[in-house]
Amino acid sequence: MKLASLPSKNRKNRNGDLIVVSRNNARAVRVDEELARNLVDALENWSQVAPQLLEIYHNLNLNKIADSFDLDLKNCLAPITHAPGFYDGSAFLSHVVRARKARGDVMPESAKVTPLMYQGVSDYLLPAYAPIDLMDEKFGGDFEGEFAAITLDVPKGTSAAETHKYIALFTMFNDITYREIVKTELETKFGFLQSKPNSSFAPLVVTPDELEGVWDGKKLSVDIQVQLNGEWFGSPNGREMNFTFGELIAHACRTRPLAAGNIVGTGTISNESKEKGFACLTEKRFQEMIETGKMTTPWLKPGDRVKIDCILNGVSVFGAIDEIAK
Repeated sequence: MKLASLPSKNRKNRNGDLIVVSRNNARAVRVDEELARNLVDALENWSQVAPQLLEIYHNLNLNKIADSFDLDLKNCLAPITHAPGFYDGSAFLSHVVRARKARGDVMPESAKVTPLMYQGVSDYLLPAYAPIDLMDEKFGGDFEGEFAAITLDVPKGTSAAETHKYIALFTMFNDITYREIVKTELETKFGFLQSKPNSSFAPLVVTPDELEGVWDGKKLSVDIQVQLNGEWFGSPNGREMNFTFGELIAHACRTRPLAAGNIVGTGTISNESKEKGFACLTEKRFQEMIETGKMTTPWLKPGDRVKIDCILNGVSVFGAIDEIAK
């Protein structure tokens, strides 16, 4: 099942109207407010709402819904614009290894045991075609292609082995980062704040069954395709996650429950082989430092275009993220 959100005429509905989207991303139908006011509302009542949404989805794909309409994904909001929480991990250790190696350091053994994670900006999540606001080129604007799970209510202390039952949906996002601010914030040893502005989300969320063949209950073994200014930048695959989605969610809920609509990200998708390219500028810069002793790839500048997509069976799974830096 595929879902998305469109702007609502109801100003109180900040997350937008929920829509069901056809498998080929071409058609959609608005969900009656009595069933679900928005995606968060649907997730809060998932056991009752999901079967009815699935029936709508099946009928939509069979062209049996009279009030369906042609969908332009550029009109979609982020699937959830005001999420109850947003936790972003670092599930790909090849990213950490490159960062350490570029500094002449080695990855600590503790990094193999406990995933790195920070609590990000969960309100005002941006749509897939929003411009990337560089604010100041000296901030070192960067993109990060990531996958994310969206949860139901997760009890505090849920184990990694049990978290799969609380994953309702998957999506993809661009974790926009100001890398030069990261440097100063890491020195405080108190975590990210200003270096992590609002992230941009793909227009579609999908249920796990839409990912048959690439979702094994732990990882998404599919390429994320990244272009910069129309040229291939990378296509790393999610199969090299060192921490599973279950382990990331368990880490996030270790000392607190997670409310329905929480987003848990994988961190930059990264592969050990440089031949797969990269999903962020900084990792390419790390590789350059390792190989040549200097970083030559610049940070984003006004006019740069970043496109992130994920194709499965010839169809964009989540809809593309396509943004221009300003």
